[in-house]
Amino acid sequence: MLRRCNVLLFVVSLLVCSFTVHAADSAIKILVVFPQQLEPSKVYMMTDGELTRGLTIPFAAIANNAHIKKRSEELGAQLDATLEGYDRYDVVHQALAKRFSQRSVAFELTQSREFDKYVSSKGITASAGADDFSYVVAIEDKFSGMSILNVATKTDDLAPYTTLGYQVFETKKRSRISKGAVSANGLQKKPFKEAIGDKAFFTNAYPTLADNIANQIVGTLFRTDVLHAMAASAGRGDEVPQVSSVLKKNEKRFDYEFTPAKNWKRTKMNVKYANLLEPKSDLRYSMGLRFDVDLLVPELGQDVTSIDEYVPIYLTRLEDSGVDTSTFTEFTEINARPEYRVYSFLPNNDGGRQIVLLRKVGDDLLEMILVVFSKDFETLYPAHRADIEQMIADAKLKVN
Repeated sequence: MLRRCNVLLFVVSLLVCSFTVHAADSAIKILVVFPQQLEPSKVYMMTDGELTRGLTIPFAAIANNAHIKKRSEELGAQLDATLEGYDRYDVVHQALAKRFSQRSVAFELTQSREFDKYVSSKGITASAGADDFSYVVAIEDKFSGMSILNVATKTDDLAPYTTLGYQVFETKKRSRISKGAVSANGLQKKPFKEAIGDKAFFTNAYPTLADNIANQIVGTLFRTDVLHAMAASAGRGDEVPQVSSVLKKNEKRFDYEFTPAKNWKRTKMNVKYANLLEPKSDLRYSMGLRFDVDLLVPELGQDVTSIDEYVPIYLTRLEDSGVDTSTFTEFTEINARPEYRVYSFLPNNDGGRQIVLLRKVGDDLLEMILVVFSKDFETLYPAHRADIEQMIADAKLKVN
């Protein structure tokens, strides 16, 4: 069973900052290794009827699983025919190169499809070091294709979906320094008969998925100080701050309390600095509320004292994520407490909009509330405005 990836919210990296960078006089060479060939696409579907039979009829689950696997392979083969010539690994590599370079221009990425040359069941081979790479990022394609986004589907709608495993190795000692798995899904869905044959439906969505994947990988390396260690190995540690202790120390300083509206819920995030409220229904793929806390501290390159100084940092993040920041403007069509500065911008060309509420809390904390619509803002916002405003008013950020 595939777990739904919470990427309803337009990805704004938590604690992504602009740091001083130097000329690339001592590049950190990283080899990103993908499978030699694109893994066959998969298509995951389970209908309500299949789910019910699997839960209520003895041995039906076994037959269901066999049927679902066969269908996945057949539809995956059709999807591969549709996507012929499209290299999703190259898109992921480009996204990784962008996200690494945002942390420091010292990182220099090269991709390879010679997986067996550089990676073995025991780790990495000596080839990467011999080829003058300091680090290897080995990518495992666990699932690429399309999937339903619920436990089961009544409508047979699919969205682009991918799950990639990754391992990061240091070549000098041939030791693994990080590993994990990350997932991302498209926000738009289509009936499977249309989706499987629509190349543009997949290829238009995949760069955003790839950027989400890259952002998760690089963000994890950043928060765990692996990225700092990689930069420090070339004498450039000042370009990537050591932040794990800063984040851990400061997360004890605050707590949130929420009162979700009827038919809304709180969804757990993997960091205390981000909190999500979203509809219980499929509307969660179209709108949601995110409450973030950011640190205004020198260690993160954002030792600012006012919202006016913070906004340029935020705009840089948006630009790095591909947003047209000329759409960023003050927003007045929301009732919020006067201490909030309120803006909005257009994250895409699908009728979506994000509303951003910013307020400074104490000397070095900033609260950011994101009201996110991936589509249909003009109809969804008026219909749900009262609930949204009430949830914002009821949210309590307590600073210890």
